[in-house]
Amino acid sequence: MSTSVYSRYRAAFAQALAGALGVPAADIEPQVKPAEPAHGDLSFATFPLAKAQKKAPPAIAAQLAQTLQVPGLEVKAVGPYVNARFLPLPFTQEIIDGVRKAGLAYGSDAEDGKGKTVVIDYSSPNIAKPIGFHHIRTTFLGHCIANLYRALGWRVEGINYLGDWGKQFGLVAVGFQEFGKEELREDMAHLVQVYVQANKRAGEDPAFDEKAREFFRRMEAGDPEAMKLWNQFRETSLKGFKRVYARMGIDFEHIEGESRYQGKMDAVIDQIAKKPGVKESQGAIIVDMPYADGEPPVLLKKNDGSTLYATRDLAAAEDRHARFNFDKSLYVVAQDQALHFRQVFRTLKEMGQPWADKCVHVPFGRIHGMSTRKGQVVELDQVLDEAKERVLQRVKENIAQGNLETADADALAEQIGLGAIVFGDLKHNRASDYTFDWDEVTSLEGHTGPYLQYAHARCANVLRRGGGVPTAYDPALLTLPEEQALVRELMRLPDTVKAAAEQYEPSLVARLLLDVAAAYSRYYTAGNKDRDKRILVEGNDAVRAARLALTDATRITLAAGLTLLGIPTPENM
Repeated sequence: MSTSVYSRYRAAFAQALAGALGVPAADIEPQVKPAEPAHGDLSFATFPLAKAQKKAPPAIAAQLAQTLQVPGLEVKAVGPYVNARFLPLPFTQEIIDGVRKAGLAYGSDAEDGKGKTVVIDYSSPNIAKPIGFHHIRTTFLGHCIANLYRALGWRVEGINYLGDWGKQFGLVAVGFQEFGKEELREDMAHLVQVYVQANKRAGEDPAFDEKAREFFRRMEAGDPEAMKLWNQFRETSLKGFKRVYARMGIDFEHIEGESRYQGKMDAVIDQIAKKPGVKESQGAIIVDMPYADGEPPVLLKKNDGSTLYATRDLAAAEDRHARFNFDKSLYVVAQDQALHFRQVFRTLKEMGQPWADKCVHVPFGRIHGMSTRKGQVVELDQVLDEAKERVLQRVKENIAQGNLETADADALAEQIGLGAIVFGDLKHNRASDYTFDWDEVTSLEGHTGPYLQYAHARCANVLRRGGGVPTAYDPALLTLPEEQALVRELMRLPDTVKAAAEQYEPSLVARLLLDVAAAYSRYYTAGNKDRDKRILVEGNDAVRAARLALTDATRITLAAGLTLLGIPTPENM
């Protein structure tokens, strides 16, 4: 397992402190924290030592600081704290060279998860329905989490677990018989219209609703005619889904659905019957285990014999463990389903499955305030279209003003529009609700995807104007406060990637990229105020080369992070 530059210096500081105090380094490492930037990079508080040493914390800190000698670190006492600052050399060169050597793999650690497998269940739309805007969070979060684990060397088995079984399909089938047009059987938009009409009719007509239920029962019984129609409509939906996923740059290792477990659920129910047991309740079969007051039981079969989500998820969990022998199995599904997954995982544990604790629900909050110029949004495609349309207007304005050159304005607008929507979601803490705002997400300023894409394009433009990436540079020339601050932001990506994967929290990477972009902006702006601080400084080729090397490392860091988030990285904006 490779160690980041930050982690290596932190460990060295902790080891030196431990040696001076005569205690194991493992006891000290958790106490080494980031310092206030004005006072250093690492900090160790001496308050816990005061009682044992019978000294004031500032005195302990002063004595420790005089004792410690750590290569690459300047150690000083600041009141009750022992602080360490990275010396400009070799630190600056280690970061820049490390970034440039790794390229787009910067932040990755192929050894971290070597030999481990994670299964990730995400996106999961229902067939005969469009991928709705409400799928945005499970889709983008799941895709990014999969990217994070791949970057850390895990074998990722991403599963798009389609809702392709259940009464809703019965509605499509009987609805098509009544409202459908045979020549539009393979038209996804027509299937959606049929479903909407059928769902409305079922709410008004109990007999029609019963016909839908009966069709689903025929499916569960394996009726050839019903299964033929189901398969035709499923394939039509898949074609529509794949087009949208391709537009977003998302691919799955597996696209499979609840139908995979048709015919396998009785075996799971029989297994549950042995342990913990099943019982009948109002004609339905439920898991026989204690429930909290007011908690609904885990239903395995309805009184008409049809199965439910819990039955299929239990069968799927067993199947996935048998197929992949996973170290983790993640379900990126809305917070609303928290009870469902608690009960599914608890049932697996009651069944005696030793891997039940490896199953994890990764919940997320809701999005409020989404609407478009055309009204309330249903399809994710519509959101991407509008994002592109809004951005394209700005792209064309910049071309007309001579501020932008591009061979394909339409393709650039697509990239920026996608970046706006993806980052607009992933910058938020996963568990939080947020309110969608078109002006905010598509802005080139503030905490937005286009702002980060622009920062990346600005770096690329500076490199072009500077004659390209320098092959050699002198890191000792990067002494400006703005340069050292920027290097410290670049340093953070590897540890942030690990933390984001461990916490299933892409927003950690998103926020770091904002910090990198802001630090580069301050650096760039400093050159506008002071000619000697310009990146493309005149009359000093050595300084110019060093600053271009730092710009190159910044560009790579932004590109690596944006790629993990699933955001395109245009080189000209």
